[in-house]
Amino acid sequence: MFFSKKPSSRLALAGLSLGASALLVGTMSACTSGAGGPSSTSRASNSAGAQGAQQPNILMIVMDDLGYTDLGAYGGETETPNLDALANQSAQFTDFHASPLCAPTRAELLTGQDRHMVGLGSMEGMAPPGVSLETPGYKGSLDGDFTSIATTLGKAGYDTYQVGKWHLGMETGQTPKDLGFDQNFTLFDAGASYFPDAKRLFDRPAQPFDTVIYNQNGKNLDKVPDNFFATRSYTDEMIKMVDHSKDTGKPFFGYLAYTAPHDPLHVEDKTLIKKYADLYLNKDYAALRDARIKSMVDKGLIKDGTPTRWIDRTPKWDTLTPEQQKDLAYRMATYAAVIHEADAQIGRLVTHLKETGKYDNTLIAVVSDNGASASTQVMYENFSKQPDWFKKNYPKIGNIDAYGEEGSFASIGFHSAQVASGPYFQAKNTLFEGGTRVPALIKTPAGSGPADHRVVNTFAHMTDLYPTFMDYAGVKEGSVPNLLGNTARPVLEGTSDKIGTDEFGWEHFGHRAYRSGDWKLIFTPTPMGGNGQYQLFNLADDPGETKDVINEHPDVAKDLEAKWDAFAKANNIAVVDFAKVNEVAPKAADRWYMMDWATETTRVGG
Repeated sequence: MFFSKKPSSRLALAGLSLGASALLVGTMSACTSGAGGPSSTSRASNSAGAQGAQQPNILMIVMDDLGYTDLGAYGGETETPNLDALANQSAQFTDFHASPLCAPTRAELLTGQDRHMVGLGSMEGMAPPGVSLETPGYKGSLDGDFTSIATTLGKAGYDTYQVGKWHLGMETGQTPKDLGFDQNFTLFDAGASYFPDAKRLFDRPAQPFDTVIYNQNGKNLDKVPDNFFATRSYTDEMIKMVDHSKDTGKPFFGYLAYTAPHDPLHVEDKTLIKKYADLYLNKDYAALRDARIKSMVDKGLIKDGTPTRWIDRTPKWDTLTPEQQKDLAYRMATYAAVIHEADAQIGRLVTHLKETGKYDNTLIAVVSDNGASASTQVMYENFSKQPDWFKKNYPKIGNIDAYGEEGSFASIGFHSAQVASGPYFQAKNTLFEGGTRVPALIKTPAGSGPADHRVVNTFAHMTDLYPTFMDYAGVKEGSVPNLLGNTARPVLEGTSDKIGTDEFGWEHFGHRAYRSGDWKLIFTPTPMGGNGQYQLFNLADDPGETKDVINEHPDVAKDLEAKWDAFAKANNIAVVDFAKVNEVAPKAADRWYMMDWATETTRVGG
């Protein structure tokens, strides 16, 4: 056995020794960046420890379903001046990855382990075909042996704060308080209306049936204030909490998890929707995507001429009716307005940190939990127990003029999700790059490496954040067992160009992927963009995953398949035969890509 019972790095979890990985590199073509990088242990000497120095504050901001190109800094046309300004002082990652769904990513962020090790192999009752929710690792909420990042930092002398979406369970051992947060203002559910009505995404089989559960400092709230609006109110709460650390004299760790821009797309200032509608009306989404990719090229984020493809069901713009074109334009305008408001609130928080003298000594990380969402409200109907629940609780469904308002339920749909993913294929809920490659900005504390903008092209993953925060807090490396990632501090401070190794595996409802350097092996059913068997892509030449080269490099594919098998064994993954996954895929895809056109009473597929 190459892997240990309690592996401590990506490479160990891949089931390979450094020597075995080095042998693999020799078999790869010259375009591969190499898989046999230094382990977290060997790299420790490159990272100056924070022990004995002033501990920095740490602010972790997670956006929900934000697409790769949605921010101005990543090529988007939405006005995001505050995040763009932050990017100008940050490491901007081009190859940062998450899991392709929200709860699994959040579990990996907070525990530092693979999702299957901590109960999130399933989510909301969804699991790989034939895998019971009773299977260890597939409970659908936090479970297993882990030490949360808040607990670790709390023991290191930090005040710890959580605000916003949780989605990891409400049972004993699963709450923010249980995971070491001193204060919290928490949305327990997967998503909600941004307004005080607090409507769920679909009905719950137990009380409260129609509304979400908010929890403040360990106590469930009967209701939120009448002036509540999620994006603004979450920011209010985080500002109050970080001010509390002024009294304690401790550094703070703040975990701020916005629901923006998760559907339903709700906006506090509707004039923003009109502003952006003027931009998107009569704009072919293919042209919009091309403009974003050109902007990425101009910013040095991707090579010019990178091949791309569309989600298979995407029709040509001119085959849509004028009403459908208007519908998509207003959805996109509402989406842009949601992001615009989130940027403004992040700017308000950053300004407050500056005014209170905390900004310079604060590490700030901003990431998305997965790619943009391709699904619409129709997908949630599959979870609803009441046929008329949505009409009753979201009475403005289907009213374009009401998009963004309380009682509406707009989402962008798969056409615009591919726009948001830019050159990267597909979107949330897939293991293609559009599902897992996400925007990520990390500003280091003053005096800790460069203070200006730098583009970071190395592979990175959400699980790298836990050891990075530990490193800056002065927590001894290896003091927390089973961490999957590696500290990014050497990369952030310019002493290395690599975070651990370019080795990583994913499993998602039976889909599989393995990354080794620039090679990516992936199994995805045909309706979700794959071919129902393994495919191999060279991301150095083809980050859009347009050309399967498995026939040209069968030995590489075989090696990566063995690596995935070892990764699955080490990470508690229930392996499902391709045939079973392919069998259920058509029905799942029909649900995922269903459009709820506002102008039609009958739900139609894309």
